[in-house]
Amino acid sequence: MHIPAALYQDTKDLPEPGTRSAIVLPAALFPLLVVVLPFATVGAVFDLHWGWWAGAFGAALAWAGAAGFLARSPRPWMSLERLLGWSLLWCAEPFIALPLLGPIAAGTHVAVGAVLYVGGALGFGYWLFRRYRRKS
Repeated sequence: MHIPAALYQDTKDLPEPGTRSAIVLPAALFPLLVVVLPFATVGAVFDLHWGWWAGAFGAALAWAGAAGFLARSPRPWMSLERLLGWSLLWCAEPFIALPLLGPIAAGTHVAVGAVLYVGGALGFGYWLFRRYRRKS
């Protein structure tokens, strides 16, 4: 949600609204693949060849860079920076969340760990959203 919202802010000064939609829509739809891909691969999402992962990430990076320049953003590299930052968080999440929530879930119930995880994710997203809104 943060990447499309930031891209929208970067492109809100474009003269033609259709151009903005053409740039922002793919960036908004790409995160939906995270939800759709496990269903499309019937749960074998991690059995995909590494080339699919590298290709998709390369396409996302290319689109993030191109969208910033197409939007004539004053800081076109910010889309790349946001995407790389979120990718780093996505890769680091298991190493942070599992050691913290694993013992809690094992000591209580899995549902307690799940509620803490979802609450933490929503809280972190809300914090980022509020922080971003204050800057603009």
